[in-house]
Amino acid sequence: MADVTLSPEIAAQNKGPAIVATSCSLTALATVFVAARLFTRAKLIGKMGLDDWFLLGAIICSYISLGLSTAAVKSGDGKHFQLLDLDQKSGAIKYTIAGFCPGIFSFALPKLAVISLLTKLLNPSRIHRIFLWVLGLTTLMVLFGCVIILYAQCTPSASQWDFSITEKTCWSKYVLVNYAIFSGSLSAFTDLYLAVYPSLVLWKLQMSLRKKLVLSISLGLGVVATVVAIYKTTRIPGLASPDFSYDTCDLVIWTSIEGNTIIMATCIPVLRPLADLVFGKKVFGSSANKGYGSKGYDSKGYGSHSGHVNLNSIELSNVKHGNAKGTILSSKRGGRDPMKVDSQESILGHDNTTTHGSNKAGWIQRTDDVSVSYDDAPGSRKGENQW
Repeated sequence: MADVTLSPEIAAQNKGPAIVATSCSLTALATVFVAARLFTRAKLIGKMGLDDWFLLGAIICSYISLGLSTAAVKSGDGKHFQLLDLDQKSGAIKYTIAGFCPGIFSFALPKLAVISLLTKLLNPSRIHRIFLWVLGLTTLMVLFGCVIILYAQCTPSASQWDFSITEKTCWSKYVLVNYAIFSGSLSAFTDLYLAVYPSLVLWKLQMSLRKKLVLSISLGLGVVATVVAIYKTTRIPGLASPDFSYDTCDLVIWTSIEGNTIIMATCIPVLRPLADLVFGKKVFGSSANKGYGSKGYDSKGYGSHSGHVNLNSIELSNVKHGNAKGTILSSKRGGRDPMKVDSQESILGHDNTTTHGSNKAGWIQRTDDVSVSYDDAPGSRKGENQW
């Protein structure tokens, strides 16, 4: 039986309901965002991308984590360890440990979805593209290392929750704690980098301040996940606590918060056609093509670049419901066909094409304004042609 030596006030403490309420509500909300994203991509745009599949996998992992966390709470997780009998202790440890694996994937996979989106939208250089994928995959593998250590820290692994196994060998619990702090810090850094990177690129473009802010915020919402990841890292020492069923509850809660937060943040940037359809107005405002003068953005380091052609603007065109498409146009550089989207695919994931100056619904469009100045002869009138 349980060894009850706690005061009535402490014995009454139970974080189990908080685990279930937080995880259920956030997972349900994240499901709405993922469903809206998939509807936008599959129905309004007609094409799904790799980032959509990453997010679908993430929300599935979130549900698996929710189910295992609920099973742990049913076994007594959330209450102080001293209040549980052997069966409850076994169930609380087993299901909590099992829930960490899908919980980790729930916030690791969306990072790959963000990278997939940003590499298509911002068209980084080959080196930067490789760096982004290496960063995302490395973070995923380092985070999965927590699961490996979690199960490998005792031999046999089942001895962690099966108290009938008396012959066992275990590492210090702080091996897992220290590694988990490192992996959590790397995860927070990755979220921060992926949130700041698009803002730095967009801020250099010749476009209105309002559009810069809207796009930077929508693409940089991962910074919220950064804050959550940092705080969650402070909860990791609970893994080494003798009061396991109570002190790990905060880690379980914040793992759910981090996973579902980054899922929702990753969905928002591609929901513009649906938002236009629901609210019946142009969410990003009017965006008729405008000239921005001869000073343009040098895209060196972020995309193909040659000679005297500069990237002058990214325009958000007017929206007409029922024809919500999205494409970033690429100019003809180095012999490339300007009508081929290539790596600069739509932020909305559709590969349609258009002619310069068209005003299709929901398009994010890059235009190149090239000014050519010439003198006909000494003393003649100087003219300027606009292309």
